[in-house]
Amino acid sequence: MVKKVYNWGILAPGNIARKFATELQTLANARVYAVGSRNVERAEGFAKMFGAERVYDNYEDLVADPEVDIIYIASPHALHAEHAFLCLDHQKPVLCEKALGINQAEVERMVKSAREKGVFFMEAFFTPHQPSYKEAKRIIESGVLGKVKYIQGWFGFNKSPYDNSLRLMNPALGGGAVLDIGLYPVFDLLYFLGEPNQIIAKADFAETGVDESISIRFDYPEERSASIYASFVAASGVGTDILCEYGTLRLRRSNAINQSLEVEKQGSEMKRLIWEDPALAGLKLEASEAMRCLDENKLQSDIMPHSLSLSLIKTLDIIRHKAGIIYPGRD
Repeated sequence: MVKKVYNWGILAPGNIARKFATELQTLANARVYAVGSRNVERAEGFAKMFGAERVYDNYEDLVADPEVDIIYIASPHALHAEHAFLCLDHQKPVLCEKALGINQAEVERMVKSAREKGVFFMEAFFTPHQPSYKEAKRIIESGVLGKVKYIQGWFGFNKSPYDNSLRLMNPALGGGAVLDIGLYPVFDLLYFLGEPNQIIAKADFAETGVDESISIRFDYPEERSASIYASFVAASGVGTDILCEYGTLRLRRSNAINQSLEVEKQGSEMKRLIWEDPALAGLKLEASEAMRCLDENKLQSDIMPHSLSLSLIKTLDIIRHKAGIIYPGRD
């Protein structure tokens, strides 16, 4: 059976949208059809780069286009709720970049709207779609390494000195390490251990008031725990170590495509799994999952369901409040 080819509309053609559209072009059942931006020159440049047929200088006309099958929202996360509601009101399926919203109440309203309107809605959180994460999950669930006892995750880079006018440094726009990069290791804890019983968090603040670094400890039942670190001032890279009773799993990546998993069982040689075929990893897997769900008339993904997005934002809210992180006008 020939699959439907989906016309994607790109809402806000920034850096992450360019990465997404580049990978989207490798999928036979997808095409970059339309792009919308409040900066028409930016939209036209994006359309030329990716061969989009339609260019809009506003988002309203983009979501009203009857030929657009699904919208990818790539605007700053402080605007995600506004743009998601716009799409849902026009009955457009949505794949929305992380963080899905600024706070739990906002995300709950987004999910509620999607369910009430009967429209597909998914957070574009790429890690659970990746082969490295699926294999790590399979190994843990097999029991061959015993129970998970401790997880350590980190995500850090240093691009100082920062331009304080950037979104990353603006608390009113949800700037700071937690919502930009800290949510990745937080997601890992939820994915492999579930929600914790207790959270302790400490943030270091930049002069603009955003959290430039944050350290978090998570406590779980049965003598299990986890810790993460996220920072704009420490070039740690990205990684997650999962310590089990009889061995360790180490997840690493340099970008969305290049990723690896080291598996070391007590008494055995370490195995390193690498996914070298670009078709097997990356942001394109989010798009493939979204289109598979639309093919099957599903309103949410089994891989990144609404419940997981709600659990993530709930945990992020607790972390922010524990660390004293404030988004003016949004708390």
